[in-house]
Order: sequence, then C-alpha cells, then structure tokens
Amino acid sequence: MAASSKLIVEHLDVIEYVRSGEITGFIDSFLNAFLFQAAEEGFSNCIDGDEFFPIEKSAARVALGISSDKPIVLIGATSIHAPYKGLELFMESMALFPEDKYLVLVFGKCQQGWSVGLKQEIKELGYLADSTSLRLAYSAADVFVAPSKMEAFGKTLVEAMACQTPTVCFNACGPRDIVDHKITGYKARAFDSSDLARGIDWVIGANVDGALGKAAESAASKCFEKSVIAKRYVALYENLLEQ
Repeated sequence: MAASSKLIVEHLDVIEYVRSGEITGFIDSFLNAFLFQAAEEGFSNCIDGDEFFPIEKSAARVALGISSDKPIVLIGATSIHAPYKGLELFMESMALFPEDKYLVLVFGKCQQGWSVGLKQEIKELGYLADSTSLRLAYSAADVFVAPSKMEAFGKTLVEAMACQTPTVCFNACGPRDIVDHKITGYKARAFDSSDLARGIDWVIGANVDGALGKAAESAASKCFEKSVIAKRYVALYENLLEQ
C-alpha cells in the first residue's frame, strides 16, 4: 500500500495507521468515547489556584470599603437576575432573618430596585471582571450563597471555597456535587428557602474557628484545581488510546 494511502496519527509512542477515507470516522469515534467516559466519571470544570486563594478577611473588607462588623453574606453571578439563579429564593430566605442581622454583599449586574423589601444592609460591587476583585469579595465574606435552581456546575462555589469561604446551596443540580454537607458548607433541601436560611445561620456559626473554611479550601484544591483535572483528562486519554 502506497504511503499516500495512509494517514498517521501520533500520540507519544502510540502510532495508529488509518486509511485516509476513515480518518473522520476514527476521530469522531475516539472523541465520542472520550467525552462519554469523561461524563461517566464525572469530570468537572476547574479553577486556577494561582488566581483564587484566601486573603485576610479584614484586609479584604478594607480594600472593598466595608466598615461594617456584621457577618457578610455574599451572592453573585454575571447577572443575579437570570431566572435559573434563584434570586427570589434567596430573597425569601433573607426575609426570615431579623432586620440588619447581616450585610448582604452582591457582585454582578443588578437591576435598579431589586433589593426593595430586603431588611438587611446591602453593598453592591457591580460586575467584577477580574479575579483579583472576585478574590477580595470571596475573602471578605463569611458565607457564599448560591441559590441556583439549575446549574451544570457552579464555578463560583469552588472559587469561594478556594478563598476559604464556605458555601450554601441547594441539594440539586451541579452544586450538590461540589459541597460536602456540613463539612465544606451546607446543602439545603431543594428550593426550600427556609432551609437555605437555616444553612446560612449554620455556616456562620460553625465557622467561628475557621475550620469549615479551611476544609472548603482543601476540597477545592484537591478536587477542582486545574492541574488535578488536567491529569484526570490525560489519564483518560492515554487509557482510551491503549484500548
């Protein structure tokens, strides 16, 4: 067979000979197997540990111009008003607290008048486009709340955890696979705003010594750091090539 009738696909010391007319099918089959296996094994998104790490809480608050000594509840997304982000459930949960118990810190695009009726002190940071600003917000908070009703993953939760800020979410969709209940945060009953409020109180009370935050940071590093996820993908890739 003439050399021109073959295409060579190389990977390290593995060489496969594929007929030129079959190259598309070969690649498609390999990619399908790769993506299917990655989904089966629960491969997740990742974060960069060089960008998300804890800053001393008081320093972060000074940098953000926060002088309040109240516990800080942080929420945030590109737009907190996206229907699946669950803002209305967060508002319901905050209505259960006494007036001015917490400072609600918010990042992301906010519509004018969104907080009418909220009985807590509020500080809006606006849309944060860089990791330094996000790291300050996460580090300044006592708890990060992600009340999403639909989420494939939940990268903001992992970013908060990497900054030693425990998280509260619903025991549903992507976030439930990120938070370890009462170890790195709190998983409230799905879409139950009263249990979400209970989780906020629990996290703030349980993390007085910082142990919950440190456990969250450790989990973020061990499970979601980019180098960890990259190694899993490489191992899967090499395993499939050997089959």
